[in-house]
Amino acid sequence: MTVEQVINDLAALPPSDQLRVVQAIWDQLPRDVGTELSEAQQAELNRRWSEYQADPSSALTEDEFRLALGR
Repeated sequence: MTVEQVINDLAALPPSDQLRVVQAIWDQLPRDVGTELSEAQQAELNRRWSEYQADPSSALTEDEFRLALGR
């Protein structure tokens, strides 16, 4: 079975089961996999955090964010 076949099979599951699979996979990954940021990524996160700290009202709530995405 290929990764693509597994993904296609998972797509047929209800969202709640898909989330269970994602959580199970996430829980099995080593703690340091994929968590290292490049200098550019870290700089961008720092910039955004500073912007938020300077004006917390500039942040969107989850509902506002979803509405902006059309979801």
